[in-house]
Amino acid sequence: MPIKKVLTKNKCTRWEVVVYTGGRGSKRIVRRFERKSDAEAFLQNYRTRKNELKRGHPDVRDFEETTFKEEAEYWISQRRHTLSPGHLKRAEGVFREWLPRLGNLRPNRITPNLLTTLQAEQVALGLSTTTVNRKIEIITSVLNLAVRHRRIPYNPASGYQKLRIERAETTCWEIEEAESFLSFANSKYPKGSSDRWKYVVYLLTINTGLRAGEIWGLRRHDLVQGDEIILIQRQFDRLQRGYRATKAKRNRRVPCNDELKQELLSLIEIQKKLPDEALFQSEASKPMNHDNFRKRVFKADLEEWGGRKIRFHDLRHVALTLMVASGVDLRTVQDIAGHQDIKTTMDYTHRVAEKIKEVARTFSIKPKEVSLPKKVSNLRLVICND
Repeated sequence: MPIKKVLTKNKCTRWEVVVYTGGRGSKRIVRRFERKSDAEAFLQNYRTRKNELKRGHPDVRDFEETTFKEEAEYWISQRRHTLSPGHLKRAEGVFREWLPRLGNLRPNRITPNLLTTLQAEQVALGLSTTTVNRKIEIITSVLNLAVRHRRIPYNPASGYQKLRIERAETTCWEIEEAESFLSFANSKYPKGSSDRWKYVVYLLTINTGLRAGEIWGLRRHDLVQGDEIILIQRQFDRLQRGYRATKAKRNRRVPCNDELKQELLSLIEIQKKLPDEALFQSEASKPMNHDNFRKRVFKADLEEWGGRKIRFHDLRHVALTLMVASGVDLRTVQDIAGHQDIKTTMDYTHRVAEKIKEVARTFSIKPKEVSLPKKVSNLRLVICND
């Protein structure tokens, strides 16, 4: 019988439901209830769902046949080779934190209400909005994959609302500041010096908007089409300590203006770079450690320059914002930046628009109020006597 009365270790009477997902020998589902009516209701609901699934999608599993932990482990097995090392590390950290609490739950218990509760708890701990959203996105991603692979009937977390992110104003130099910093670096690392490559890194970033990992992954044969185009094929992953595909998982092309081209070719000639050798390496001829460069070189140069301080990654924002401001069309900027979504590129138009609105608030030329002399009429009153 599917339902039977049992005695627990604590000498309590319970009603136990035992069903097999695919007949004898298949996975067994066991549930215990205090009341027989609850056990009967569970069995009836299970059979009803099973029949509905067979009519609509006979190969889809029921929620009772799996747990969130099983689906999380399946997600890791399927996504391990497609995620970046950083994303994979973050996901594994989320599972270590939450599987003790969520792992034994049936997937249909992962509801918007539960996720909202987790959301509030994380915010109370002082985590940023972005961090909270990213952590919970991993849970919803597990459920989405389970639905696509027909492991559960539907996503029970559908309808969950992420926290709204108030976009902080990105620090971005004006063109005068970018030119001033490049002038400083050009003077500090003059042509012919062994440190000239540091100036070239700044010039490259501000003119192309490349990400740090893409800069450290560049090779001689990435300069193509008369050295006027730089082909971005890989990036250096500081966590994995090796080269991998770009963030968008596809190659792209960025412009190499004449000034930048001459500096790159000079660097290649002086350092006698081989076609497949990285353009920028440490003194030990190893891949560049970006954290070291950022702390020991970039921050020190900013301090010595004395201008407005920004992050190294903000040099990318400077490049893309100035491209939009100079009139380069959005689709071209999107291709140069490697943005998958045009909305990301459009954010740079908003930054330009904000700067224009700021000009409207602070710059105004209008007529000066002056006291004009009163005009004297030349008409005279003439009285004639008849």
